[in-house]
Amino acid sequence: MTKSNKKESGITKRTFRSALMEMLETEYKLIGSHKVIELIADDICQLRDEFYPKSHETSFGNLTWVTTSSENKKPKLGQRIEEYKAQRIDLPLINEQDLKLVNEKSAQRDQAKIVRLINAAFEQGGLLTLEEIGLMINRSMMTVSKRIQEYQEENQIILPIKGNQLDIGPGVTHKKIIIELYEKQVAPPDIAKRTHHSLEAVDRYIKDYEKVKFLVRRGINKEDIEHLTGRGKKVVDQYIEILKRHHQSLFEDKCPE
Repeated sequence: MTKSNKKESGITKRTFRSALMEMLETEYKLIGSHKVIELIADDICQLRDEFYPKSHETSFGNLTWVTTSSENKKPKLGQRIEEYKAQRIDLPLINEQDLKLVNEKSAQRDQAKIVRLINAAFEQGGLLTLEEIGLMINRSMMTVSKRIQEYQEENQIILPIKGNQLDIGPGVTHKKIIIELYEKQVAPPDIAKRTHHSLEAVDRYIKDYEKVKFLVRRGINKEDIEHLTGRGKKVVDQYIEILKRHHQSLFEDKCPE
């Protein structure tokens, strides 16, 4: 879609950036192309964010929310929601990024907003759930999960949502990303940093993966691997899939099925 065909929304004219551009053009009579004025406005906005990083907390489009604190540990069996420590956060529900993407595909807009909300919550000590994010952006949990998985796979990074951080649910995606980084010779401390996991958790996944590799090398079938490692079918399947990509020679004469 060309610029001339884009329909400009009135909402896009009510931002700090647009007000700044208007002031530069009208009050200061700044001479130059509109593009130059846009670049100047962008630079000033960047400086504002660098010197006043918390200024967004009182800006338009924010949402005050109470969510799970990132200080919580992996839950015990039967632990109730009420027993989790909570954290109050201020989320940039609508900001200038959304306005810039107003003419883009809905999937791209949704993903950008989801990633922004998750990271903003984590920076303030909060862990959002799929259900919370879905409620905020009016999307199903399935859609939110799909956008998160697409982003994680594309960027080889794990977003700090509640399920990933507290290891709730299958967790196949984040285990897969951790092991793929391990196969790329990324050091465990760097993997932990990129995936928002503790070094202990990363080491545990790597240890499990190496166990599966050892058992595959010995020709043990998949069902016995599940029993010997104490890991579920989905996790073992995921590890075997990775092994087939990186160590095909293990499967040339035998294949654990």
